[in-house]
Amino acid sequence: MDYSIADLEKKDVPFLDAIKPDTWSSIEAIHDYYLGTTSAKCAKALAPSGEILGIGTGQVFGKTGWLAHIIVDGKFQNRGVGTALVENRIQLLRERYGCTSITLKATDQGYPVYKKLGFREQSKYIVLIKNVNAATGKTDTDSVCSIGKNHIEEVLYIDQLVSGENRREFLLPILHTGLVYVKNNIVYGFHVPGFGDGGVYALTEEAGIALLKERIRDNNPIFIPEENKTGYQFLLSAGYTEVKRIHRMLLGEEYLRKPELCYSRIGGFAG
Repeated sequence: MDYSIADLEKKDVPFLDAIKPDTWSSIEAIHDYYLGTTSAKCAKALAPSGEILGIGTGQVFGKTGWLAHIIVDGKFQNRGVGTALVENRIQLLRERYGCTSITLKATDQGYPVYKKLGFREQSKYIVLIKNVNAATGKTDTDSVCSIGKNHIEEVLYIDQLVSGENRREFLLPILHTGLVYVKNNIVYGFHVPGFGDGGVYALTEEAGIALLKERIRDNNPIFIPEENKTGYQFLLSAGYTEVKRIHRMLLGEEYLRKPELCYSRIGGFAG
């Protein structure tokens, strides 16, 4: 099949929902966000006619990278387009940006493809959905407040400690919309509602559960690392049900991270 790979552009964003799976929510807003950062490197596979066959993004977080939104239009699947996009982004992350570790979240369909390319399973995310009679989020502490300018550096420190990655540039534009758990003027955790999967990272169980109570105001599914037993048990007790587990995969070197401190991942595009 004849196609080329080029940079995704802002003008392409309004056409992206046409190639996503029907069961997915819109991907236009997140790609508009990607293109406003310097960490996201977005590509498209183009037919000679100019039609977009597929897309893929590589995230640069220092020495680590992520692959995100590898999507091929259903009409053009099983023709090597997805693999070409993955290989193209891997080469970019490694050769141009020096990434020694590349991570991704794999769908069941993508898992065997990534295995063939050398990715190995690093962990799993547990996917939980809210039952009809589940508790609504109600924080029982006055320690939760909006993220202020004086909290930013502590929030970014927590993010780097938990993720093991330098995501400063990627996260800065949305931190003003988030919440922090503060005790004795020290930030112990943060939550970014309305962005991706509504990430919750916390240094203590007290902070994690308090912020998770804010997260469950949202009815969207929660993705929590299998290493976080405390958060998982809280969600079950709050009326959530586990529906499946999905693969988190790694290519390259292991790096130090603390998934047990992640109570809700930020997104499939960043963990």
